[in-house]
Order: sequence, then C-alpha cells, then structure tokens
Amino acid sequence: MMMNAQLVSIVVMFISGMFVGAVIDFVRTMTTSYLNYTFMRRFVFIIESIVWLFLGVCTFYFMYLIKGGQWRVLDPLAQIVGIFVYEIFFQKIFRFLGRIFVNILIKPFFYMGHLFVRLVRGVIRLTIKVIKILVTPIYKIYMKFIPNYFQKR
Repeated sequence: MMMNAQLVSIVVMFISGMFVGAVIDFVRTMTTSYLNYTFMRRFVFIIESIVWLFLGVCTFYFMYLIKGGQWRVLDPLAQIVGIFVYEIFFQKIFRFLGRIFVNILIKPFFYMGHLFVRLVRGVIRLTIKVIKILVTPIYKIYMKFIPNYFQKR
C-alpha cells in the first residue's frame, strides 16, 4: 500500500512536470514572439517569475491533495524529469497544435475585428465626404455675400 501511494505521487509529479514544461514553454513563446513592444519586454522576467511562483504553489497543492503535504526527494526529481520529457518529446507537437489553434480559432477573430474597424472607418470617411460635398456650395455662397454685409457703407 505504501508503494502504491509513492508510485501515484511520482506519476502525478511527472505529469505535473510535463504540464509545468508546457506552461513555461507557452509563456516564453508568447513573451518572445508576440510581445513586440519594448515596454512589455521589460516585464518578461516579472511575468515568468509570477508564472513559476503560481506553478510552484499548484505543485505543492497537488502534493497536499495526494499525500497530505508530505514531500520526498523523488517528487521534485519526477517533476524535473517530466519537464525534460516535455522538452524532448512533446514540445514540437504542442507547438504545432498551438499554431493550428491560433490559425484556426484566434486569427479569424482578429481578422473579423480588423475588417469591422476598416468598415467603420470607410463609412465614417464616406459620410464626411458626402457632408463636405453638400456643405461646400452653401459655404461658398455664405462667403460670397456675408463679408459684403459687414463692410462699412
């Protein structure tokens, strides 16, 4: 029975290590490729530190749920092995699936938003041009007669 609990904790720590590797890989990929703003690049270390802290708290919470908070040397080793397994075997697969997810689900929303903004700008520009065409003759007539009205007689 004792061996069963240890095996379960090692497997859970191994799987959580793979999850930690995936999350950290995701955060690093997003911060290096999608944050092109120099303002945000200053905070990459802080963002990654917060993610590591959150993942550490989640790991200890899993250990608390599984083993009542007991900690053994094999637990962090299993998690480190899980991180390495993710890096070696699953990183390319997850990045490929992530690109598919972005291209199929996220980019169409950005495209639709961009299309909507361009459509609204076009309608506003067209409205301004129509108003300008309608107001220009009235303005010319106004400028022709009004200055003569205020001259001294």
